Amino acid sequence: MKREAFTILEVLIVLVLSAMIITFTFPSLVRSRQVVAEHEFWNKFQQEWQAAQVRAKTKQIETEVTFDPSAYQIEFYWLEKAQPRKDELPVPETLLVRQFDSFKMHEDGYTKPRTQEFQSSINHRTYFVRIQLAGGGYHIETK
Repeated sequence: MKREAFTILEVLIVLVLSAMIITFTFPSLVRSRQVVAEHEFWNKFQQEWQAAQVRAKTKQIETEVTFDPSAYQIEFYWLEKAQPRKDELPVPETLLVRQFDSFKMHEDGYTKPRTQEFQSSINHRTYFVRIQLAGGGYHIETK
């Protein structure tokens, strides 16, 4: 006897197996996206920081760095040719901003030393952004 179509039982088995595969892989896909979002945040933070340093050292432009809790973003403000400029850096929802004190990177690229603190809900690490006096650099420590 020649079969021309799948039986209902075969279709149900394929649907159940597909649903199980999706159920087991979806959480890992979400976590992967969250890890990528955090990694992109740190890369963009570094780019914004370096841009502020270049502005300070080449154009003697001061940059103010603040955290806006309502928009949940870090903001870089500066005046260029008497025009206010602002770059916004959204903080991923997996990063809790535990401490962020606003500060200025002065025209010479220097800033007061301080520590900003972030907590990741993905790997439960605490990130300390240690801002250094000499040259206005920073480094990140994890705990």
